[in-house]
Amino acid sequence: MAEEFGMCGQSVWERLKKLGFQDQDRWTEEQLIILKNTYFLAGDGAVDLNKLEAELGKFRSNISRKARKLGLTSRHRKKSEQVCREIGQRTKDWLKNNPHPRGAYKVGKEIRICPVCGMFFEVFPASEQKYCSRECGQNHRQAQGNQGYAKTGKRIDLDNQYFRSSWEANYARYLNFIIKNDKSMLRWEYEPQTFEFKKIKKGTRFYTPDFKIYFASGAIEYHEVKGWDYPKGRTARKRFLKYFPNLKLVLIDGEWFKALKRQGVNKLIPNWE
Repeated sequence: MAEEFGMCGQSVWERLKKLGFQDQDRWTEEQLIILKNTYFLAGDGAVDLNKLEAELGKFRSNISRKARKLGLTSRHRKKSEQVCREIGQRTKDWLKNNPHPRGAYKVGKEIRICPVCGMFFEVFPASEQKYCSRECGQNHRQAQGNQGYAKTGKRIDLDNQYFRSSWEANYARYLNFIIKNDKSMLRWEYEPQTFEFKKIKKGTRFYTPDFKIYFASGAIEYHEVKGWDYPKGRTARKRFLKYFPNLKLVLIDGEWFKALKRQGVNKLIPNWE
């Protein structure tokens, strides 16, 4: 038809849709009942889309999209472990006899299943990535009582010092790098001092900066590393600046780390996480 009318295929398709000949979103009441009953009976299990495609006379993608619009399923719903294993095994069996659609296996990648949403993602075998996206990883850790990608624990290369996140540990390594190459900075301490806002009776009354920096000139600065900022932290910093105006507070946030990586400085620092 496109050749006959001198148009592209997409234009013909759109014109047919406007005329009502290709309306895949038009569902009858009977089709909606079949769709709802099928997903209801399946529960957390997998729905046989091939059977639904033949029964309803609609494409698989259209069926899945309609189910999501009706709230019957979700693109990021959590599948049961058994369903994930079955899908994963079918995928592995198929890849044994067929080339990977994006050639991932040619560069040594493997397929993993996200434990949160059940989606597939590709990584190198040596990668420690467990989730398909940062959002899934953050939601999973927050559900377990941890904040996002924070990796608490002691670092052997930093005198076995305990840090609350990998960002704090990386910033400590950055400070050591500066001390080694620039004599203007002498040393640093991690959370050495807690400030009290004595005039405050309710809310945030105490604040502990992450780092205390000592300079050769005798100056002292307090540095706060914030990957995930929250109202309580912002209030504490505002009150610190208000009640201790003679002290300098520097905020080290995500933009600071991005700028550092753009300059390639992180590649010069050993044990960077």
